Amino acid sequence: MNGIRVEGLTKTYRPFGAKRPVLKGVDLTIAPGEVVGLIGPNGAGKTTLMSCIVGFLNADEGTITIDGRSNDDLDVRRRTGFVPERMNFDRRASGGAFLRYMARLAGVPRNRVRARVDELLARLGLADAEDKRLSQYSRGMLQRIGMAQALMLDPDFLFLDEPTSGLDPNGVFLVRDLIAEEKARGAAVLLNSHQLAEIEKVCDRVLFLSGGVIARDEALREIARITIVVTMLPGSYDAGAVEAVAGVVPVNDVVATNVTSEAEVAQLVSRIVSTGAGVIDVRRRTADLESIFRGEA
Repeated sequence: MNGIRVEGLTKTYRPFGAKRPVLKGVDLTIAPGEVVGLIGPNGAGKTTLMSCIVGFLNADEGTITIDGRSNDDLDVRRRTGFVPERMNFDRRASGGAFLRYMARLAGVPRNRVRARVDELLARLGLADAEDKRLSQYSRGMLQRIGMAQALMLDPDFLFLDEPTSGLDPNGVFLVRDLIAEEKARGAAVLLNSHQLAEIEKVCDRVLFLSGGVIARDEALREIARITIVVTMLPGSYDAGAVEAVAGVVPVNDVVATNVTSEAEVAQLVSRIVSTGAGVIDVRRRTADLESIFRGEA
């Protein structure tokens, strides 16, 4: 199975006749069994990008292929699951009735509909709410029922737009486990979320969308690098001498540099002390997704 490929994707909105470019030649790939996070500031075009990939919006330029086919190929659509940021339901229907309708719409064999719906209700922790009207569901429960419909056919391609919005901690843990299960099954997953901590826990790679382009494409295991921060006693050191042995210029009495081993930490501190500097603190700083998002790493 091939994954997801987007090349040169552009999209411009024209409110009141004025052009507002949202996507400006976006390129991305997602391999089978890979979970990719999509982050960026509000208005960066994340939801627009996801909507174009799943076929809800038409791009102005560029190509989108899923498993080597057009994204509007009917077989591709049958193998795609999508959880939108905002979901609208017929609130008069019960959760069970909604999923049974979605099962029939998706082509689940009639004799399998009941069993499949029961499986999904149990998997999403909604078995006790099967007969409750959707109008009585909390926001978190609606998120779960949305996830259930997206998983109806065990999709090979899963698109999640803010799937943990409104969920309590148990719901967040549940979605995290579901994503891991889908990854293990071989699904390609694109996750749009503002919750950076969750992105770090579930994703293999993260895309930073800014100004309509992918500004950075980072493998999360490469982000988790260690920086040693050495704080020196003000007035106790010569900046040039410290720079000569540490390889970086002290800033506000601090030397911060990447290391690869504990032995290298000891050597660094020893070299700084040898210049006559008074070292008052040595600590680790892990470059996480938040620091990169802020432009600090």
